[in-house]
Amino acid sequence: MAKEDRMPSTFRSLGYRDFRYFWIGALLSNVGTWMQMIALGALVVFVLKGSAITVGIVQFASTIPVLFLSMFAGVLADRVNRRSLLIVTQVLLLVQAVALGWLTQVRAITVPSLIAIVLAGGVMTALMFPAWQAMLPDLVPRKDLLNAIALNSAQFQSARFIGPAIAGLVLAGIGYAAVFYLNGFSYLTVIVALAVIRPKQEARPHTDESPFRALTGGLRYARENTCVLVYLATVAVSTVFGFFYIYLMPIVAKGYGIGPQGLGYLMAASGLGAVGGALFVARLPHETRKDILVKTGLVIVGVLLLAFAYSPSPWLSMALLVAIGGAFMAVSSGANTAIQSMVPHHIRGRIMALFVLCFMGMMPFSSLLAGALGEKVGVGAAIAIGAAVILAHGSLLFARPSLLLPCRDGS
Repeated sequence: MAKEDRMPSTFRSLGYRDFRYFWIGALLSNVGTWMQMIALGALVVFVLKGSAITVGIVQFASTIPVLFLSMFAGVLADRVNRRSLLIVTQVLLLVQAVALGWLTQVRAITVPSLIAIVLAGGVMTALMFPAWQAMLPDLVPRKDLLNAIALNSAQFQSARFIGPAIAGLVLAGIGYAAVFYLNGFSYLTVIVALAVIRPKQEARPHTDESPFRALTGGLRYARENTCVLVYLATVAVSTVFGFFYIYLMPIVAKGYGIGPQGLGYLMAASGLGAVGGALFVARLPHETRKDILVKTGLVIVGVLLLAFAYSPSPWLSMALLVAIGGAFMAVSSGANTAIQSMVPHHIRGRIMALFVLCFMGMMPFSSLLAGALGEKVGVGAAIAIGAAVILAHGSLLFARPSLLLPCRDGS
């Protein structure tokens, strides 16, 4: 009996050697990344005495490259060996982490140098994401792709808990530099994993087209395939309007009078739900219709967000946030799997670049819109407006099943 057949259904993709190594390396690397994120914020505030705007600039520098480089990164992922591209970006991210650690250790770190290093890391991350997403179907059979994508989401969400907890202990016991060095070490695990795996290689048609024509070719494919376009639009809508509650959570916590610790509990509840949702999706059989999973998830998210917007109790809010996190995971995993299942190998990097753009690239706009609406109409009403848009989008997909019919089975 093959190892994957002996694994519990929830974790069956871990039975495949290459995916197992990739998953373990990614988990350890993401733990290090979350450790570094916590340490960076603390370093800016407590050591460099930065203001709130300084914290915002550092966060902006780490994420803005995704907005401008994702499509180029998708072209790159379709033209070069994806495994090699990932190894190069991981090595450069390791160098970035070590540089942060050394500058901090010798007390030479400044706000400008920190921003420059974080920006460089953001560039590497932007170049990495499309190749990372596009390589998942090369590690497992198509029948287990939904399971693999859900488990990949589960390890990322789990790192959200593990990383900050370890960072707090290391910051208190050793210091900031140690956190950055540990993050650098964590990149070694995924580099080793990438070095030993052998993803399946599919022939890519030879092309002499320019990078610009290759980029527009990805856009043209998405535009001409209604199903892909609708899934991408769904990811964008759920990110822009569904994430209001995340950005407004500090104000929600203040309204409940539960302080920073209560805020941590609220955020942890959402993350816990995401892990649970990912494991639930991982248990689903590969025959599960992705269009039903996504549409149902959207409607559930909309209803739950409406309830959260006017929840009178922090305890009720925590329970709702667990369910919201799980439903969001069903939407993102279902859309990701449907897109990857139908897109040809030679263009998958560019389409996954669009997926990353619709997800991570939309986050800055979501935060700006959430802040503006929260200021104008109040936090509860702002979250409710976002919920109404999500609910309307899900209802539209139920009312117009033809929008997803060409690929409703992921084929």
